[in-house]
Amino acid sequence: MITVAKYHVEALTKRETEVLKLIATGLSTKEIARSLGITFKTAACHRSRIMAKLNIHQVANLTRYAIRKGLVDAGESGRPADRQAELFQQIRVTEAKYRRAMDEYAAFLKERLSIGLDNPDGSAGARRFRQAEQLAHQEYHAALVALKEFLIRE
Repeated sequence: MITVAKYHVEALTKRETEVLKLIATGLSTKEIARSLGITFKTAACHRSRIMAKLNIHQVANLTRYAIRKGLVDAGESGRPADRQAELFQQIRVTEAKYRRAMDEYAAFLKERLSIGLDNPDGSAGARRFRQAEQLAHQEYHAALVALKEFLIRE
């Protein structure tokens, strides 16, 4: 049984409610931080505050609480688990692509520096690598937003 002392979900900030929803959908603190664009430490702090405010210190009980309060679906909504797995896979793929683009751009800059060219801004190659990095970042961000929208029902 979940015991909620004097606090209720209304006592949570908007961000804490968002984090509670993500906890209830099964995301780890690291995944929550990544999906919200915050540091791991900040996500862990939100998690601790939620547990303290609700006086619930187990993830399973937080999940039950969030379901009972209507913050997340209990699974009856017909949303296939395949869609969630697909979104997680999309995040893995786009993150790898983004990391590759950042590495390629960094290698390009390092190579230019090694031959004495320290201003890459005028280089067509630098612009091409930079644009590839920006596009990969946009794709990765879009994948994170899609997962967040799938997991959190406003």
